Amino acid sequence: MVDGVIEDPSSSLCISNAELATVREAMRDLTRLLGALERGELDKVVLTQKNQMRAVLITPERYSELERRAA
Repeated sequence: MVDGVIEDPSSSLCISNAELATVREAMRDLTRLLGALERGELDKVVLTQKNQMRAVLITPERYSELERRAA
């Protein structure tokens, strides 16, 4: 971890501590996390379970942008 950013060597993801949430935390705080995504306070939320990255939450607009770039 460098300056509060976790770099996963198996992928090129850079994740700040604010962008990390356990599945349990996300279930409890989903409204807050979605609000932070919508307001642009977070680019993504990385869900972890048993210390493993399991999923990434992004806005529909960001998803659409990623699909356009991949095409």
